[in-house]
Amino acid sequence: MPIVDSVIEGPPKGPYDVAVVGSGAAALLAACHAHDLGASVVVLEKTNFLGGTSAMSGGALWIPNNGLMAEAGIEDSEQEAFAYLRSVIPAGQVADHTLLTYLRTAPRMVEYLQSIGVPYHPVALYRDYYPSVPGWKQGGRTMDCEPLDGRRLGRHLDLLRQGPPASRFLSRINLSITEVAAIQAVVPGWRSLALGALLRYGSDLIGRFRGSRDRRLCLGEALVGRLLLAALARDIPVHIKAPVSELLLDTEGRVGGVSVEDPAGSQHAVTARRAVVVASGGFERSPTLRGQHLAQPTHPDWSAGSPGNTGDMLRAAEQVGAATALMGEAWWAPVVMWKGQPIVLFFEKSKPGLMIVDQRGQRFMNESITYNSYGRCIYGQDYQRSDRVPAYVIFDRTYRERYLFGGLLQASLSPDWLNPGAFGEGAMLRKAPTLRALASELGIDADGLEATANRLGNFARSGIDLDFGRGADAHDRQYGDASVQPNPCLGPIEKPPFYGAPLYPGDIGTKGGLCIDDDARVLDERGLAIPGLFAAGNCSASIMGDTYPGAGCTLGPALTMAYRASHAAMQPA
Repeated sequence: MPIVDSVIEGPPKGPYDVAVVGSGAAALLAACHAHDLGASVVVLEKTNFLGGTSAMSGGALWIPNNGLMAEAGIEDSEQEAFAYLRSVIPAGQVADHTLLTYLRTAPRMVEYLQSIGVPYHPVALYRDYYPSVPGWKQGGRTMDCEPLDGRRLGRHLDLLRQGPPASRFLSRINLSITEVAAIQAVVPGWRSLALGALLRYGSDLIGRFRGSRDRRLCLGEALVGRLLLAALARDIPVHIKAPVSELLLDTEGRVGGVSVEDPAGSQHAVTARRAVVVASGGFERSPTLRGQHLAQPTHPDWSAGSPGNTGDMLRAAEQVGAATALMGEAWWAPVVMWKGQPIVLFFEKSKPGLMIVDQRGQRFMNESITYNSYGRCIYGQDYQRSDRVPAYVIFDRTYRERYLFGGLLQASLSPDWLNPGAFGEGAMLRKAPTLRALASELGIDADGLEATANRLGNFARSGIDLDFGRGADAHDRQYGDASVQPNPCLGPIEKPPFYGAPLYPGDIGTKGGLCIDDDARVLDERGLAIPGLFAAGNCSASIMGDTYPGAGCTLGPALTMAYRASHAAMQPA
């Protein structure tokens, strides 16, 4: 088998104690923890690259009552965190004991990460997403991974999946959550921070000779890169181009291994004496599964999830009796399209001078709410609407000059004439001299669009959004513009030229999947654990239910359940 340093192409031989399917953060943590508990472990990655959606993500973890909050001057408790989660997550979706298990385990999981070379720190002013409920905190629960010097990975850096260009400054330069927040919020000093990042990137002469990739890794790339270093330091074999096609049962009906396909299409049985841990991502890239389970219309191209996430292991687990839940849910996020790729609008939607309308030109939501809420806002509470797909994002020259949009630098620093590929048919944005002309280009009712812009202008002057309450709480204002008063999220749309784009109900992954218990054991339709089979991450039904309590509520639970899975797998039978 060809060797790429310590990463192996094709299927392994085995046997092993634990086989981990996937190579994202949950998979690599499970592998490291099982190894540290005495197991022989193999990691099996379907694609040519390592890291999955984790590497493409913000890398944040939502860890209430973590041990570092006090250093940031923030108090928290299990009781407050439970009250917050219980208020946000429907009781019929997630049991009390599951939430408590998460709250008690997650801080220990972070301590384990620290011990294996994956340091995190709390972001002091990154607010929870539902400020009106008991137990809410204005910061500290969301944690950011320390950046990593990618040179430590050697040749493995080229195997690490990259985040999307829109997540990087100037589509190239990596920034931490704290740095991104400062630039997106245009806080005092953001220009100096941006210039410093540009100078650092340019001064890496060897890196620039090798290519455009920034060798300072941040966000999800830093998380996966650090976990990969930990796995390789433990001599854990990591196999790429090793898709798992089937779960194998032993003579006692226990999951005792996997079948791995080689490039020629032959199957290879790999024994897993203790457990198979499935951490293979969701099904967001499968047209078939999206068509069966998600609201319509939908399309895999609207997803920012990893290209390899086609739900293979969902099907494999169902073949051995696994139950599923929350299959109609995703980690929803609004996206615009550019060059066939989705650009997620995490921060842009909160800035003043932008609105989202339907085909009649009318607003239908608070644009500044959490991105996960966009699914129900666009599709409707019962996921049955289709007349808002697409919706449209609209802004004017003032917005364009002040703020980044979809990776496009603000016009005050990078005028439109420097970015001709960003405007026009097939580009990210349409541009027109009047709102009526823009409406004609996008297929929006012109009278409705003008009336909505006028109404929003009145709200901006009064500071009160009488229709949807935009800018009325701390979450909305997180990425507003504090220099804009009386409401940092509201501004008029009145200065030509005007800009717009179709807006789609995209996602950063699906959140429905295999039912698991509090130790991440996969359950069957009777609620009984399937011996030898565990799951964590987006291939499992989220323990956050259909909500998104705070930034890092994808990876926080994923890594915590992976930590519990590896511990449970190594307990005496």
